[in-house]
Amino acid sequence: MVMNSLYTFRKSVLEKPQRWELSDQDISCSQEAGINVKIPFTQMEKVRLFYHPNNRFRLNNYCCKITLKNQAVYDIYSCTYNGFATFGNQAENYVPFVKELVQKVKTVNPDCKILTGHTPFTYYGNILFVFVAVSFLFLFFYWLPVNFRNFSIIVKLIVIVYLGAYLAKSISVNKPRRLYGNEIPDYVLPQLPKPETKNIS
Repeated sequence: MVMNSLYTFRKSVLEKPQRWELSDQDISCSQEAGINVKIPFTQMEKVRLFYHPNNRFRLNNYCCKITLKNQAVYDIYSCTYNGFATFGNQAENYVPFVKELVQKVKTVNPDCKILTGHTPFTYYGNILFVFVAVSFLFLFFYWLPVNFRNFSIIVKLIVIVYLGAYLAKSISVNKPRRLYGNEIPDYVLPQLPKPETKNIS
C-alpha cells in the first residue's frame, strides 16, 4: 500500500478541519484558530486503534488515539464532517496514514505501546451497559398493557437485533489487545472500498 504522510479530517460543525502530517521523527497537527502542535514520536506512550461509532450518522467511524507521556490525548477519526448529519468515509486516506504512523513510531520509539480496542474498563463497561439496557427493555415490554403486547413484540425484536449487532461488533473489534509488531489487524481499520472491475467485451 502506498504510504500517506498527510491526513485531514473535521470532527464536527463546531471545529475546523485538522491537518495531520508525518515526518521521520514526529507528527504535527495544524488547525485554523485551534490546536497547532508538533509531537515527537519519543514523547508517545500509547497509540490505540479502535472502532468508534460516534453517533447514528457516523456508524463506520474508527479512531486512532495518541496518548503522550504527559497524558495529553489526541484523536484522529476516519470519518469527516461534511455537513448537517453527513459524515464522509475517508478510509482510503486514513488506513495508509495510520499504518505509516505506527511503522514510524515503532522505529523511533520501540517502547511506545500499540493497542487495539477499548481499555478493559470501557470494554467490559459497555457490555454491562448493553446487558442492563436489554434487560430493562424486556421488563418494560413485559409490563405493557395486553393491547400493546403484539406491537411490542415487533418493536422488541427490532431493538434487540439492533443492539445485538452493535454488541457483537464491539465484542469482536474492541476487545483490549496489544500489538508487538507493525502489522495492524484489519478489524480495527475501516474497510477499504473494493476496486471496480472493468468488463472487457
